[in-house]
Amino acid sequence: MKIRTVLTLAAASALAMPGAAAAQTTAGEIEYQQACAACHGAAAQGDGPVAEYMSVPVPDLTKIAERRNGAFPYQELMQMIDGRNAERQPGPHGTAMPVWGDRFMLDSGSANPVENEINTLGRISSLVDYIYSLQK
Repeated sequence: MKIRTVLTLAAASALAMPGAAAAQTTAGEIEYQQACAACHGAAAQGDGPVAEYMSVPVPDLTKIAERRNGAFPYQELMQMIDGRNAERQPGPHGTAMPVWGDRFMLDSGSANPVENEINTLGRISSLVDYIYSLQK
């Protein structure tokens, strides 16, 4: 099993602990406001202050499950936000959505690469949990 899969499963298993889901959502909301709200908007409806400058509409993140017939693609969003192992397609402003995995790794601040990876995947997992909580 790849280390990324193990770490993703470890981050997801933290949700089973009492109070962990609320902590994940709160941490995810902070990540969202810092990393996503400029494009996707404070309420995640695709209306952030930068959205008007994009060449394509910024998606409403509150309707991800609705667009998927009620299914929320947790793992797909983890991979999309992380971006380190994906083929990057040109995004709304001529480049791909930022590779948050790289940015979060740089912010981690540990000399230990395993700790950096755990911190990065935890931040991404918290962000996806928050986006899940916004589904209508």
